Amino acid sequence: MPMSDLPSVLQIKDPIHGYVSLTQLEKDIIDLRLSQRLRYIQGPAGISLVYPGAAISLMGRTLGFMHMTELFIEYLGGELEEVLKGRLASLLMMLTNGPWANVSEEYLTVRGVNRPKIGDILLKETEVGDLVEQHGFTKSEVGDLILKGVPVKGIRIDLTHCPINPELIDDLERDSYFAGVEYAQLEFRRLFSSTRIAKNKIAVERGSLFTLESYLSASANMFDAVYFHKTVRAAELMLLRVLDEAGSQLFPLPTEDVKFFVTDDLTFLHRLLSVEDNASEELQAANRIFMDYSQRNLVKLVSSRAISDPTFLAKLSTPDGIFAIEKEIADDAGIDPGNVYIDFPDRPSVTYYPGRYNLEDLVLFERGSSGYEFWKVTDMSPMARSFTRILKPVRVYTTRGYRAKLKKSADAVLESVDAAGSQ
Repeated sequence: MPMSDLPSVLQIKDPIHGYVSLTQLEKDIIDLRLSQRLRYIQGPAGISLVYPGAAISLMGRTLGFMHMTELFIEYLGGELEEVLKGRLASLLMMLTNGPWANVSEEYLTVRGVNRPKIGDILLKETEVGDLVEQHGFTKSEVGDLILKGVPVKGIRIDLTHCPINPELIDDLERDSYFAGVEYAQLEFRRLFSSTRIAKNKIAVERGSLFTLESYLSASANMFDAVYFHKTVRAAELMLLRVLDEAGSQLFPLPTEDVKFFVTDDLTFLHRLLSVEDNASEELQAANRIFMDYSQRNLVKLVSSRAISDPTFLAKLSTPDGIFAIEKEIADDAGIDPGNVYIDFPDRPSVTYYPGRYNLEDLVLFERGSSGYEFWKVTDMSPMARSFTRILKPVRVYTTRGYRAKLKKSADAVLESVDAAGSQ
């Protein structure tokens, strides 16, 4: 489908992609108050504390995600209707974000409220559902785009988990540009043009393996330099602790009240800066943490270790498991567990980490004398194989004044999990 076929009614200038077109339905949805709030939600929530230029709103990310989804589906040979559905799915997925973006995503996820569930509520209980029906879609059809994926040439492409991910590609380029780092120099058009659908999987031409690896490399570099930067994560862990303390008093769960869809970062800012003396203990504790955050008195890294023990990593995958380890370290040091923060890459609030997308769903192809041949990308690419590594960096942070006291206890707990390294 040539790009000129898109029924555009409006073009918006984007600093990364140039002019991004909108259809009438997309414009009608973006004009809603629940969409305009994206202008006042920053994500990733902690990135601007390290890279001041990267105070990026979700509105820009929404346009970028829609545009990259359009290009991806076009290069896969999708028809106009498939492209329109892909753009609509990416737009609605962005509307499922809450204040502090990636931070609220973890807060909601551990409470059983994920993107598909929020998307279903968005369609059934807000004016978005009425708009999609006015433009010829059904609510259930559009809900399936988020839950099951976008239909393209006989398969469904899950925009949340697709290994060649249009949302991630936009994030990499946008975050690299505004942060002022040069780790994400991507030839995404070449990557897209080398991509096909084969054997019900996403397949990349074997001769373009170096292009695929440059995408994987850019992702890994941005993880190390930006998304898992120790100070970025310190800020995001503090915001997450604010929500853990008083999230229910700051905004409603979308499953409880559609007022969730009118909350933004300014909602939290106003509420946390106007806490009165007679407020609940939870809200006052959240206020203290947020005041430290706003003054950049962030928690500090005291211990870090690469861990491979599956039992320990599995324990970290649950909120109760994380708290148990935090309490173990705090008890050994004789301090309150509220002063201990555990972090590791697979937390939902980490924007991206190597291994987030299953590379087993990705294959390489080449046309030989007897037809097409296929290989697993993990069999052909050492870089792709490295993403399946079992070592995970686990970090322990603490509030100011406890670093010296906590370091010995934190080191002891982490070192007790795996044997010490040797040469």
